[in-house]
Order: sequence, then C-alpha cells, then structure tokens
Amino acid sequence: MSDQQQPATLGELLRTLEKSDNLRQLARECGLTPGDLKKRLKQWRRDLETDAAPSSAPVRRAAAEETLSEEAASLLPAAGLGESPLPARGEQVLEIWTDGASRGNPGPASIGIVFGQHGGEKLCCHAEKIGRATNNAAEYQAVLRALLFVRDWGVRRVLLNLDSELVARQLSGQYRVKSQDLLPFYRQVISLMRSLDKVTIRHVRRDHNKLADRLANLALDNKI
Repeated sequence: MSDQQQPATLGELLRTLEKSDNLRQLARECGLTPGDLKKRLKQWRRDLETDAAPSSAPVRRAAAEETLSEEAASLLPAAGLGESPLPARGEQVLEIWTDGASRGNPGPASIGIVFGQHGGEKLCCHAEKIGRATNNAAEYQAVLRALLFVRDWGVRRVLLNLDSELVARQLSGQYRVKSQDLLPFYRQVISLMRSLDKVTIRHVRRDHNKLADRLANLALDNKI
C-alpha cells in the first residue's frame, strides 16, 4: 500500500478492496466466496455513493417556486382594475383560485387569489398580509376578498376553486360552521354569494392551487 495512493474515503477503500490481490483470503475469513464478497463490496460502494449524492428534490422545488413567482409577476394586479378583467368574448364566468396561509396557526397570515376566465387564461391576481389568523380564518378571508373584487367589478357568475375541504363544504352547505371565530367570515361570504347569479364551489387538490398558494407565501415573505 505504501507505493500506492492511500484511500481517502470509505468509497475509495471499498473500491481498493474489490481490486485487492488478497480478496480470496478476505472472502475466506468472512465465510464468503470471492465472487460474493466482490459483489457485496461493489453494492456497498454504490449504496454509499447514492446516499452521499445531493438530493435533487430541493433543486426541483426551488425551480418550481421560481416558475410560479414569474407567472404571478406576469399577471395584472387585481387591486388596480376598475372593471371586470373578463374579456368581452368567451364564457362570462370568472374562475377564481384562493388560498390562505398561516405560520403558527394562529400566526402571521396572508391570502393569495388568482382570477381567470373559465376555460381560458388567467387574468390577474392579488396577495396581501392579513395580520394574525388561523389557517381556516385565512382561507375564509381569501374567499371573502375575492368576492369583494367580484362585487366591485360587477361580475355575475363565478367558479370558486378552494383547496380547503372544510371551507368548501361549509360554503356548499355540507358542513355546519361550529367555530365562532369563522362564523362572521362565513356570513359575509354567504351574503356576497347570494347577490350573484351563479356561484359554483369546487374543492381542488393543493397541487391544482399552486399559484394562489405561492402568492400567499410571497406576501408572507414580503416579496410581493
């Protein structure tokens, strides 16, 4: 070994043992055949290299978040619009995605909202901090803020996409509202819904609500 470069890592040591002239003796001492020992050494080395390799998941997650941030930046701010963002042509149904975020539950909270033409493109968005709130209160406030925009724009038909099953089922009448903290928000939302011609409520998975979720988190991080 003195005439060769000494292995500096466990992986290099395993590779050296694989090629060792003493492999037969090592195998006998381990109660294995030389072939079996060589296979095990190779597999252990590969397992070690796999464990040491950096995970690509954080990289993919960061790239996805960056893409969502760029998409959000490309949309008009809803707060700056004095009239309906719906184009004159196409289906006159405003599709809305809402999300509420709370860090601490209760804790610092925010909302994210995306507006689009049903069956068409996304049109504008909104995000803001709402102070301290629970997750459920933030979800309700996101819906409430979205419907206030709808009222101001004079839109008559909406499709609400919510990733909160609780809020979606309460607003559709499937669940009762037992929390006294949520009841005021519920009543305001129901009042606004009743003033419209048609409201469809749809519960969606979180992965179908990524942009609204990203907006809420950008607001919490003061990045929007």
